[in-house]
Amino acid sequence: MYFITILGTAGSGKSVLTAALADWLEDQQLSVSKVNLDPATEWLPYNPDFDVRDLVNTREVMVENNLGPNAALIASVDMLINYIDILRKEIWSERTNYVIIDTPGQLELFAFRSSGPLVLSAVIGEHKSVSLYLIDSFFALQPAAFVSALLLSASVMLRFNKPQINVLSKVDFLTEAEIEKILQWFEDPVELINAIDSEPVSFVIKDLAKRLAETMTETQLVLKPIPISSKLNIGLDNLYAEVQRVLAGGEDFLTEEPSGRL
Repeated sequence: MYFITILGTAGSGKSVLTAALADWLEDQQLSVSKVNLDPATEWLPYNPDFDVRDLVNTREVMVENNLGPNAALIASVDMLINYIDILRKEIWSERTNYVIIDTPGQLELFAFRSSGPLVLSAVIGEHKSVSLYLIDSFFALQPAAFVSALLLSASVMLRFNKPQINVLSKVDFLTEAEIEKILQWFEDPVELINAIDSEPVSFVIKDLAKRLAETMTETQLVLKPIPISSKLNIGLDNLYAEVQRVLAGGEDFLTEEPSGRL
């Protein structure tokens, strides 16, 4: 099995990409397990093969422990540690080509508390895995905000210590020119720094954003994102190619399952 973990801030399109990518892989005659690790979600655009809400439900935790929404969400994510053995057994029992893990909407609770990386590491085990970090196109057009999104992506990669692919989500809301401009910022960091200079923000913010941009580009800490639209199935073939490059050295349809294809 290959594991694909989908990460990103609230509203960046994690669940929608889970559904779209699973459908795309199944269209290529590959078997897929869809895992929901968000105990607080009210609705999913896919039918999960494993749903953590069967073990921990944030609404129930809130009522039973007289907690507010935020405290209940924190408690729910931490409680997942108690079910690691069940999570691992249930997910591994499927033996599909790919396991797509849809993570909680509140990224900071899952990524920056000890429970999130611990649960994810235990579930994946020694299997090959890759993380997809979604950068919401809404934030990508403002240069300084874009740099902050890249910094968050780098922080998440350091927290989970897994190969990570950046994904520019919801590109159906952008024009072709806007997409090209964002991608150009990766090809030529000077363009990004010039764009930051032209923003109506304070000198301190500009200086910080430029220093961060220079550091990330010089160290290649953040990779060029792959533009996708889960709604219109745009870019999923390019995303799959990059996933396979990371997981299988670029070998198309190669998986760890003996059959490869169904």
